Amino acid sequence: MEVKVSKPLKKLKQQAFESGIEELIEWTNKKGYDIEFDYCVHDEFRADDRMITISTRQGRENQLYAILHECGHLILQNNENLYNQKYPSSAKMAYFTSNKKLERSPKYKVDVLTEEIDAWRKGKDLAKRLEIYIDEDKYYSVMSKCVYSYIKDLAR
Repeated sequence: MEVKVSKPLKKLKQQAFESGIEELIEWTNKKGYDIEFDYCVHDEFRADDRMITISTRQGRENQLYAILHECGHLILQNNENLYNQKYPSSAKMAYFTSNKKLERSPKYKVDVLTEEIDAWRKGKDLAKRLEIYIDEDKYYSVMSKCVYSYIKDLAR
């Protein structure tokens, strides 16, 4: 059963999502990263380019959650030594343009999945720290859908 939200409440939520996006743009800029919004990109954290790309094919609420997730990757990769300890196969993969044997290994697949889940959690923690409004049920639903798509891709 879907709950109807009144127009004033819906408008308030939209304003909160816009405000959250603005706050995250400022936060990433202070870290030396830019956020690019475009219709033809995927949601992605690109450390080498110091860039986060966000697809505009999704609504602003989902864009906010995608930015939080990509900021989670930024936080996780900010400490290289800790990242190398937590995700050793992913860290090793960074040194190769292609390594099919490593890509097929269970260790690498578990590292990828673990990092994805951790990035969603770090994103949620960041929202709390910056006092950015998120609908926790919706955030969890988006997270679950995205993580499940990784599970399906990694199972191949």
